[in-house]
Amino acid sequence: MKKLFLLFAILLGLVVFAGSFSVPVVAGQVEVPVVLQMGKLVDMIPEDFEPEWTSLRILVEGMEVPFQIEDVDGNGRISAPDYLVFIAKGNTQIVVQDAPGKAVVYPKAFEVVKDSKGWMIKAVDESIEAVVNDHGLLQVTKFGSVKAKLVDEVGIARVSGWYNSTYYVDGKLGDHHEETSGAFRVVSLKVLDPGPVAVCVVATLKSEKFNGLRQELVTHLFKNGDILVDNKFVFETYADMMKLQTMITRPIIPAFDDTVHILPVFRRLVWADQLNITPYEYWLQRNAITWVDNMPYITFPAGSSMKPLWWGATYIFASMERWRTNFSPKGKIGVAEILPEIPVVPADYKKWLDGDTWVYESLEFRDGVFKWMPGEFEAYPSTTGVYSMKVEDMPNRYKAGDIVQHLRLYSIYSAKSVEEAIKFIEAKSNSFRSLKIGE
Repeated sequence: MKKLFLLFAILLGLVVFAGSFSVPVVAGQVEVPVVLQMGKLVDMIPEDFEPEWTSLRILVEGMEVPFQIEDVDGNGRISAPDYLVFIAKGNTQIVVQDAPGKAVVYPKAFEVVKDSKGWMIKAVDESIEAVVNDHGLLQVTKFGSVKAKLVDEVGIARVSGWYNSTYYVDGKLGDHHEETSGAFRVVSLKVLDPGPVAVCVVATLKSEKFNGLRQELVTHLFKNGDILVDNKFVFETYADMMKLQTMITRPIIPAFDDTVHILPVFRRLVWADQLNITPYEYWLQRNAITWVDNMPYITFPAGSSMKPLWWGATYIFASMERWRTNFSPKGKIGVAEILPEIPVVPADYKKWLDGDTWVYESLEFRDGVFKWMPGEFEAYPSTTGVYSMKVEDMPNRYKAGDIVQHLRLYSIYSAKSVEEAIKFIEAKSNSFRSLKIGE
């Protein structure tokens, strides 16, 4: 009896003295996706606390919600490269104890079937359908009750440059070439087992033309229609690049012919500067301004070139803003691109042109480096001399070990009107930008 009492006391002591640790996650009032490497989570936990991962829980406003841990490295156990994935909103907590708990099992949100062309993905509740091609690029073919090609080639890269440049040896650039991820060689590609929150695609692609250029693409499709893309360009050798862009293609249009393109007014647009007017005035002249909550937004037919000052893109050499979207009032559906932060627009024009800018062309959201400086820069006093017109001065020059990373949230959503779409995306983008983990 004494031994039984002693054993009971020991067990009771384990329960009483078992500790827990909570990592705060703060977001806005619209849910946003979280993908956190386990190694980074461990760094947030005190060294003298030994977490038992079977006890891990995610609490949103005090209520337990589903999560998943993805075995990215395929070693069959939880390790630093693996991902903790969940959807956050308001006050969220990652809670773990230092005593074993019963591992919770949530129902899977997706089913994945591999075929000869890639993978077919279907939500268990039939709310989402998608396909992944043989290069790891995602196409969404259903959201809610709308069945159509809603967005394609999510995360595809567009690159161009001087692929055999010997500039630092003899000052010669050599030959120019342009391609997308579709021309890259697949180094590795896997669709991880889906969980209760998302399905993850991990692809490593390598350009055969641009020696040493590697694309590392991680795409998460969430059950709420969010698509979180982490796209890395890794340079293993020296490279002279003219384009280095992350894209999505054909968002909403041509599935719906009434699709409009919407975004906050640019802080800088080359065409407006050349006309000595503001970006707001440039789009007002094109009858492309919509006011919502006393704020102006650029709004125009997504398939129109909108009479560009020069060249064929609807806009180019434009500042990256907090979000942009294509939206169909008839379909009551849209696809938005949301940035994790609002990029600074440097006062120095050359410094700005050397960085990432936005392009909307050929029904593609293009996001990144674009270095073709046209002669039209010299045709207007406002931009004369802001950049060298010598082709050999134009490329961005990367060295071995350089990494360019684009983290982007693409969100498929429903709305009843343009005004409702704008209000929703403003709230969503604010929530995404306010996301803080462990602070």
